Amino acid sequence: MEPSSSSDAEHSRYPASSLLTTHTDRNSSTTFGVASKHEAGLSATNPSDIVSPSTATSMMERHPNPTKHEQFWFHDGSVILQVESKLFRVHQTILANHSEVFADLFEVPQPPGENMLEGCHIVVLHDKEQDFADLLHAVYNPSYFDTLPPTADVDTVLHFISGILRLSTKYLARTLRTRCITLFTSKFPSTFTSYTQKSTSSSHERYKSDTVMSAISLALSTHVYSVLPYAYYCVARMSLKRFMKSDRKCDVNWETKCQCLVGRERLRWAEMSVSHSFLLVFQRAPTCQTLTCAHTRGPHAEWHILEAAKSPNPLRAYTRWSLLNVCRECEVYCQKVHLEGRESVWERLPSFFGLPGWETLRERERL
Repeated sequence: MEPSSSSDAEHSRYPASSLLTTHTDRNSSTTFGVASKHEAGLSATNPSDIVSPSTATSMMERHPNPTKHEQFWFHDGSVILQVESKLFRVHQTILANHSEVFADLFEVPQPPGENMLEGCHIVVLHDKEQDFADLLHAVYNPSYFDTLPPTADVDTVLHFISGILRLSTKYLARTLRTRCITLFTSKFPSTFTSYTQKSTSSSHERYKSDTVMSAISLALSTHVYSVLPYAYYCVARMSLKRFMKSDRKCDVNWETKCQCLVGRERLRWAEMSVSHSFLLVFQRAPTCQTLTCAHTRGPHAEWHILEAAKSPNPLRAYTRWSLLNVCRECEVYCQKVHLEGRESVWERLPSFFGLPGWETLRERERL
């Protein structure tokens, strides 16, 4: 996914209304090629398609008696947007200021015979009613993101951002999308520093399997690729019994599960050869003056305990340093080797699951 060189250039190649069509389900494929974000799932269409009489008629046939939204019906609004069974009367200028797609859409001349209500054109959008209401909350209330408690758990965060993230991606509302991604990565970190802060926090929470898989589906459908390596890491550490379940609506597809299973074996290798290698093959510190360190059995005994774990966890910090039974110089040396190994595992984490590197993932998620 390549970043836009300029807004004008982007619009000339891909009309903003291309995002008004139903979004391609990115969960149907997790292959990462070199395609741009448009080639990956966004079809280019004419802006007038979204307001065509046939489209509006079809929507109204499904929802023949739409009602005014209780909160987002402004008497001085300049356009009415129908989303499922609700009508939103809002201000074109406010939406246009937040969204490049709406800015272009409102410049399209309305076709003759278009449905109108109270002097406003009715524009039909193919979104979920609650998603659109969430988007409008973020658009009209500058402090809306501040209403989310700092201590909110992962389920609360995902529920809060899902609708906004989907539609800010679809309608190119860049500022809102960025704020959603910031909250997303607070739960699924994309840097080793943020991972360390999260894992050592006193409020560290355990994620349910369904939650992690829902997060992956959301990330794929909204092109937030930088959360995938850690999310896949969480899936790779799940029990094989959980892997085999396929009757849950939130589950990722089997292709993604296979990626995580392959990654699971690579994580085991990384734990043995990179992050916790100081236990399996203990080496004395260059400054060590204690001869008994060369014959200590502590590191190897600790490795056997680690090896017996149900799933690999190479990013986890080792803390049982006193059980190594080595001198202080060797202990400090092992701590240095361990930290460097964990950092190396983090840097390689995307590749364990067949993903591009961190920088490429971040580059591709930019609109």
